[in-house]
Amino acid sequence: MTTSKTVTLKDVAERAHVSQSVVSTVLNDRQNGIFVSEGTRRNVLQAAEALGYAARHRPLPPVRRPGRRAPAGHDPHLVGVLLGRRFGGSLFTDTFYGVNAALAPQGYHPLVLDTYAEAYSKASEKEAECLRYAHENNFAGIVLWHEGDTANVPLIREISAEMPVIAIDRRVPGVPLDFVGTDNYAGAYEATRHLIQLGHTRIAHLTRLESTAAAVERLRGYQQALADAGLEADPRHILLALDRGRRLDANMVRQAFAAEDRPTAIFLLADFWAPPVYAELRGLGLRVPEDVALVGFDDVIQPGLSDLELTSMAQDFEGIGRTAGECVLRRIAQPGAPPVTQVFPARLVVRRSSGVAAPDPSPAPAEERAAVPAAPAPPPVSRSPRRKRSVAVVS
Repeated sequence: MTTSKTVTLKDVAERAHVSQSVVSTVLNDRQNGIFVSEGTRRNVLQAAEALGYAARHRPLPPVRRPGRRAPAGHDPHLVGVLLGRRFGGSLFTDTFYGVNAALAPQGYHPLVLDTYAEAYSKASEKEAECLRYAHENNFAGIVLWHEGDTANVPLIREISAEMPVIAIDRRVPGVPLDFVGTDNYAGAYEATRHLIQLGHTRIAHLTRLESTAAAVERLRGYQQALADAGLEADPRHILLALDRGRRLDANMVRQAFAAEDRPTAIFLLADFWAPPVYAELRGLGLRVPEDVALVGFDDVIQPGLSDLELTSMAQDFEGIGRTAGECVLRRIAQPGAPPVTQVFPARLVVRRSSGVAAPDPSPAPAEERAAVPAAPAPPPVSRSPRRKRSVAVVS
């Protein structure tokens, strides 16, 4: 068959109703980390013959892991897991562990690609670099914790048309991807309701200036819980993290909590903000929880809180990672399937930071304040010991 235009992998993929990665695997007779059934292989070859396709470019070289050699004729079955180092701790490792639990039994190997950049203005560039690395090196798929900026949306849309891309925690606006995350709205609603049930009526919320979908959902949940309780949200009590959620607006926090009608509780966008907020409150002479109740989101252990047990909404990061890995496998097998959204509930874990009824917001003299006994801590919450897990990282 003679054609008037150059036939591409995309043309063959559309005719065979498969992804371009599958076409590349079949026509180059390489595994690329993708299992292709005999029927699919036959369809691809027939489509290529009908269109007159002939491979003109040498395929990209396989990715080599440092210190290891891939067996002859075999490429690593790699799945890129794009995470920012700033997420850190159990959030980072539990997510990776879950992805690995789903992929390893099927012969795939997740590889963390670190999207963190010291300068927040470079974050989108680092994410784009990691996306291109996975794409150009024929990874089997990508699990993406999106940085949140819209700059990479066109690139993500382009890459997701050629290989599986699974979004976790943050949706990518305008791109129809499989998504696995947490019910942020319901979690924020429950966290705020917990504070309301303790008697608080002036509850602040720390969110971020450059909003992500998760931040917007948590703000909405907070606002709805207040409205359902007949409480009015005070704009002065919406506090901000700046620089894409990397820097606390400490002046705003100090102004809100130094006011005569200060909040008696604060719900944080994430546990990450508990240490700096706690430090600002202590700097104002306010105690947690006696003067201000504190509730976070994530249930991730934070350095700098050794003397405070933080109430938090726990996310099932391991479950999210495992489900994302399963989505990669399903997307490899069924590239044309419609995108699926899977959402996990958040679970309230009550600890000492919110463990008292609402205090009287009027400031007490220092000598009286020192005489107030600490409220009894709630019953301890049992937690399974965290396992130490090794993670391979490409920066």
